[in-house]
Amino acid sequence: MNAEVLFIHPGNHKKNYQDLAKEFTAIATPAWTLLLANYMRINGISTAIYDVNVEGWDGSVIKELAAKYSPKLVVLMVYGHNPSASTQTMPAAIKIIKDIKKFNSEIPVAVGGIHPSALPERTLNETGADYIIQGEGAYTLLGLAKMLQGRGEIGKISGLWFKEKGAPKFTSPPMVIADLDGELPDYAWDLLPDLNNYRAHNMHCFQDFNKSKMPDFSDIRSPYVAMNTSLGCPYNCSYCCINAIFGKPGIRYWSPERVVGWFAELADKYKIKNIRLDDELFILDPKRVEKICDLIIERQLDLNLWVYGRVDTIKDSLLKKMKRVGINWICLGIESGNEHVRNNVNKNIRKDIRQVVKSIQANGIYVLGNYMLGLPEDDLRTMEETLQLAIELNCEFANIYAVMAYPGSQLYLWSAKQKGHIPDKWEAFSQHGFETQPLPTRHLTAEQVLRFRDEAFVRCLNNDRFLGMITEKFGDKTRDHLEKMLKIRVKRRILGDS
Repeated sequence: MNAEVLFIHPGNHKKNYQDLAKEFTAIATPAWTLLLANYMRINGISTAIYDVNVEGWDGSVIKELAAKYSPKLVVLMVYGHNPSASTQTMPAAIKIIKDIKKFNSEIPVAVGGIHPSALPERTLNETGADYIIQGEGAYTLLGLAKMLQGRGEIGKISGLWFKEKGAPKFTSPPMVIADLDGELPDYAWDLLPDLNNYRAHNMHCFQDFNKSKMPDFSDIRSPYVAMNTSLGCPYNCSYCCINAIFGKPGIRYWSPERVVGWFAELADKYKIKNIRLDDELFILDPKRVEKICDLIIERQLDLNLWVYGRVDTIKDSLLKKMKRVGINWICLGIESGNEHVRNNVNKNIRKDIRQVVKSIQANGIYVLGNYMLGLPEDDLRTMEETLQLAIELNCEFANIYAVMAYPGSQLYLWSAKQKGHIPDKWEAFSQHGFETQPLPTRHLTAEQVLRFRDEAFVRCLNNDRFLGMITEKFGDKTRDHLEKMLKIRVKRRILGDS
């Protein structure tokens, strides 16, 4: 079974999440790879996908893949569970490329994704890849595949980096896909061996676990899909790197009809219920959200949806209908409890955070609060404000992150000018990894930020009020699972662990 283009989705789940990887974290479908793979095949290029997070990797795998597919081009799209996870995936991508080149240096390799788009020349030099895809990649990949067939010139392919006589060369700025329905009409779900290999985050299924007869929490978290219904973001928060791949701030949508058609196919053909929508802002256009809800009701789909939203884009009038169609979780970017700290990174929240959270919960939807510790203006007092806000809000779950200056963000550009702010290895950008090294603030060291973050996560979730709420809403089995997770302590090199 030959494939002209072999997509390899890189990753090292165990290394990035340590012991949390065994049971508690998600294993997400490679959404952008699936979109591009389908784009290639509808344009006449045969494709295949190998997902390292599911199927594993060692130096012998490429020999098996080469024998099975005889690829003319290998493509790695570098990203993780969310856009910010792109950089921490780079070590895995670099190892895979080295293994490919060791096996057969003549196999052309192209690398794309957020991190390569943000640092294309550096990525070209340090990975040993033949090509770097800057931007979304669909037009670039198709042009590259045709060129390798002898049907085109490299200079006419937009968004492509390569080396000429040993020196990096760039063709032209990448083109943006305008018609998503027409040009990226579907995901290549059928190229994955089994969607049961993927699992939702544990909290995504809290509401189903206690009433389930399944003995293991993982049994109700699969099959699972992570996907997009829009691309890009119209906002410009300093810490975010999303627009490194999609260009200037903005948002493009697939139509409601297309989106609900995907849901129906996933439900009917693949028996999918658990779906995370990775859109930066699914809840932005209320008319579109309502139309999607109406179509889900019309199709009578049984879904468990997780969506992302800004605090100040939540429309109270839509919440009841959103809950009706299975939007059970809204992940809110609250970030900081201090207004000055938020405003300094262009995260201006124009609504009362407490009231918005209460309104969502009053409609039966659960809130996952996202918080960031170590923003440039943070000190111990302001980080404690953030923690106290998280404890007060008592959302059904909380993600507490140490701030990273991800390549592609404004924060990275600022940090690169400061001595010692940018780690010297990409592993350090992994939130839960051993090598984690967050951004120092103007007042705190990286060690102070990380120590506070790790202690804050436990203080936020391992207290009687939170655990009592978990028991009341989700039952004893869910609380037991959560308490088991809270006993796991990730190790950190900069905090003296070994």
